[in-house]
Amino acid sequence: MSKLRAPVANGEVLAVPGFDAIPALVEENRRRLNHDDVQIGGMSLRELRALARREVLPSESDAPLLLAGHQPELSHPGVWAKNFALNGLAKKIGGIPLNLIVDNDTLKSTSLHFPALPHRGPKVHLESDAFDTFTGEVPYEDRSVVDAEFFRTFPDRAAPLWANWGYEPLLKSVWQPARNIGDTFTAVRREQEAAWGCRNLELTVSRLSQTEAFARFARSILGDLSRFRDVYNATIRAYRKANGIRSNNHPAPELAAGEAPFWVRTSGGRRERATATSDVRQLRPRALTLTLFGRVSLGDFFIHGIGGGKYDEVTDDIIRNYFGIEPPAYQVLSATLHLPLPTFPSTPADLKRAEHRVRDLHWNPQRHLVPQQLARPEVQSLQSCKNTLIANEPPPTDHTARRAWFRELQAVTIELRHFVWKQPTIAKSDLRRIRDEVAANAVLQRRDYSWVLYPEATLRPFLQRFLKL
Repeated sequence: MSKLRAPVANGEVLAVPGFDAIPALVEENRRRLNHDDVQIGGMSLRELRALARREVLPSESDAPLLLAGHQPELSHPGVWAKNFALNGLAKKIGGIPLNLIVDNDTLKSTSLHFPALPHRGPKVHLESDAFDTFTGEVPYEDRSVVDAEFFRTFPDRAAPLWANWGYEPLLKSVWQPARNIGDTFTAVRREQEAAWGCRNLELTVSRLSQTEAFARFARSILGDLSRFRDVYNATIRAYRKANGIRSNNHPAPELAAGEAPFWVRTSGGRRERATATSDVRQLRPRALTLTLFGRVSLGDFFIHGIGGGKYDEVTDDIIRNYFGIEPPAYQVLSATLHLPLPTFPSTPADLKRAEHRVRDLHWNPQRHLVPQQLARPEVQSLQSCKNTLIANEPPPTDHTARRAWFRELQAVTIELRHFVWKQPTIAKSDLRRIRDEVAANAVLQRRDYSWVLYPEATLRPFLQRFLKL
């Protein structure tokens, strides 16, 4: 999983393992997790999983429970595709699709990125427009809108940015007034999903954290914190070593002495690090702890994005080394959909060729002479001289000889440049144009634009393909 890369081409999908393998993996996961000999919070794993299902599902069912999850942000289509794949896979195997709304994570920005297109030329650039005042990172569950009027008028203020796109994005039709940003973004997304045939069960992590099953899971870890911390930290260190990671924050910070793998929700809408004595009712899982609970104590299969999939390699080892069972399989799914905007013809390969041409004209002008020039005696003499010098390069250890050799080589090269004097100007002009076009395409073809910037005609068929897996 560590070598996973985001899809690059428009419409490309990354699914590891492939969709055809998932029905068998779900059944294998259910077998692996049906344990009476693993105890968590005073219950066997089988009993805890049954309790968790009763608490989160609207009615009793033994059907496979498939999970996915993400923060309640206006994500890009490659992330949103997980929700549609969740629904499509559940239909395929007769399962239940449950999407976890990670509202205990923090809102990190109150702006959306837009590609700004000039009326002429390739000077495309990225602009950010704010939908609310940023007051620092606050968990979504506690993040109220600061300026209601500013939020309400966001589409009107952003409209000039898409005035010359050639289409009207969904933003204007789906935007709603809001009190809580996470709740509103979730409602907007769910309404669009329902209109396009995707209906999943949904549960906020803040609500999941109040279940008895989660409380038992949390108390079990808090009561065995020293051992859990040792396993957790050793696994993170092993992951960093295996993947050459030097940062102390990736894939997650190690737990300090006495620190628990949870957040504590405070009355001020902020998060604090949990300890063994923290009030379980105020606990919220961190990223690794959330998927640990979801994969072991709740669901039968989890669909991750690339980031979550890589980090769940850590979760796999925690499951093995702490709970003593083989971890259930999961899928990593991501996709790329470009905005339907016109692009420029130049490619990164064109840029490399243009850069090489400029360099080569400077250092090897003889390679760019036309036949009429090659027939001239003075050109032939200079070429012969340069070829002789290249063939008789002094050894690196003979510094005196190499200095003299380089001066001769440089003098011959300067003479040869006189015969191609027009070409460097043209080559440099082409290089500037190609560089601008490639930079413009990098903005136009970003994969992380919010889904609200797309037209329905582009976005809807892209997502609906995942409903028929």
